[in-house]
Amino acid sequence: MGTQFLTAGDLFVEVVDNADASDPPTRDDARMAAIKDGTFEDGPYRFDRYTGYNGIRQLFSRHGPAENIFGVAGGSGLNFEFVYDVAGSTFRPRWVDGRSGGAPTPSSLTRVDETTVVLETRVQPPQRVDVRTTFKLVAPHYIDLETAICPHPGSFTGDWVGLFWACYIRRPEVKTTFIRARPQPEAESDWAATLAEPPHDARAFASEREAQLLPHEPDPAGRLLHNIRPERYVEPVMFGRWRNMVMALMLRTDDHLRFAIQPTGGGPRNPAWDCGVVIKQCQAGATYRWGGRIVFKPDRGSDDVWSEYQRWMEAR
Repeated sequence: MGTQFLTAGDLFVEVVDNADASDPPTRDDARMAAIKDGTFEDGPYRFDRYTGYNGIRQLFSRHGPAENIFGVAGGSGLNFEFVYDVAGSTFRPRWVDGRSGGAPTPSSLTRVDETTVVLETRVQPPQRVDVRTTFKLVAPHYIDLETAICPHPGSFTGDWVGLFWACYIRRPEVKTTFIRARPQPEAESDWAATLAEPPHDARAFASEREAQLLPHEPDPAGRLLHNIRPERYVEPVMFGRWRNMVMALMLRTDDHLRFAIQPTGGGPRNPAWDCGVVIKQCQAGATYRWGGRIVFKPDRGSDDVWSEYQRWMEAR
């Protein structure tokens, strides 16, 4: 088991590896039923942890409630969840055999300094990929992220590979997130709700710069990974509201970034605010990177989020 606690400015953060779990280590029918009917957080299992969840286990702000925004069904935020390719998707980033309750995928945490830890995950064959993410707290309310991805030879089918991260959100008052999109093709970008278009199913959003999607996209039957909606994001920033706070995720990569939302990803009242990258013309042995920033601060309106993004981009 690996866990590291970080504090800086307004934030308290716990980062965990795949082996962070409480007893008993496997899911039983009662706990799974509690997740599905939405009673997990109020029942006897609410402090349980599940092997296979990684990333940010706890996120608190001194300006927010005494409540963990990622406190959902033993889960976590920025959880490295899927690897997918032409052959389909797998949970192997979490469990060696890709099956819930199995042995955790090998991972490790290394503390760099008072505000920085590194999480390394070694996805096992057949989809063998090494992923290294650095989490660094920056006062007053930021978590900076740097991720390096190295696919091994024979680790994927076809000429592309996708990787996906999930953030399970504890009972927000409004489930939707917001992205920058154009209301009309030539219009200036503005904030658009990701759950505005019915039905409110799991869906993903690609960049307007991604001229050609994957061969089988958009695919509504592909659900979260391939249900690409017609609306495209203009800038790689997304945010959602929670209690008196706002959580924003802003990213940069040379590969194809996807934002996604699953309205019931963590149970009936707990959405998943997600992201992923698709590496096209992927070369085994090469290293691919994405960087990002999580902002967790009191909600001062959508214009404030846009200003945060612009300042971050200008400082890169």
